[in-house]
Amino acid sequence: MKPAKKQEIDVNKIMEAAYDYKFLLSRGYSHSLALNTVSQRYMLNKYEKLLLFRCVHSTVYVHETLKKIKCNYLDTAKHGLLVMDFYNILLTIIALIEHDIVFLCDDCLVRDLRGSKLRSSERAFLTESYSILADILQQHQFFEELIIVSDKNISHSLEDTQTFVSILHDKLRGVKVTYTLTTTPDTAIISFAQKENTVITSTDSLIIEKSRRILPLTTIALSYMKARPLINFPQFFGLSCPTCSQNS
Repeated sequence: MKPAKKQEIDVNKIMEAAYDYKFLLSRGYSHSLALNTVSQRYMLNKYEKLLLFRCVHSTVYVHETLKKIKCNYLDTAKHGLLVMDFYNILLTIIALIEHDIVFLCDDCLVRDLRGSKLRSSERAFLTESYSILADILQQHQFFEELIIVSDKNISHSLEDTQTFVSILHDKLRGVKVTYTLTTTPDTAIISFAQKENTVITSTDSLIIEKSRRILPLTTIALSYMKARPLINFPQFFGLSCPTCSQNS
């Protein structure tokens, strides 16, 4: 779904709608049918519909995703490669820096609703974002190789990616850090996702579904930055998320 204009959120209404939406998804309804049904009942606007679409999933999807989420992989012989969905992760870090609204979704991943493009006004936050990500990756350095997959369609993507890679070269000693620019980053990441030694860091649901293992980098960042989500969906649904601290 496309990003919608940011609006005030009626949290109580959203939680009631989320319960019904998850129920319909878990009963086998398609996303579009379940979302349209719930939207009509609760009179959801585009922003609220996007929130449900990104943050609420079927019980099967959530169960499978939580099995994939790990915070540290000590067996580097088996889990030697980390593949990062660069702008997907970066933009959520910027949202956290700007104290924008973020959500802890029912699959225990932090997402925002800001869209997939880097705004010119947000470039001022890039240096801080790179530093935060580099610190977290250093704390969770289970990998021997890191591949940054970057969206070539975004302006200054080569410059942004090279700058981040340069910072990581200084921060991650003994790690081979490379990058790839592509017009189809999701496809590129999925091509890595099923490999035995690969861990993916992304919040894209399709990528997650195709992956064997997930590093919840935005969720770790939420704790690292001592931020709070507007809505904690796992808590509402009675789910327990992995505890991703440096010693987890």
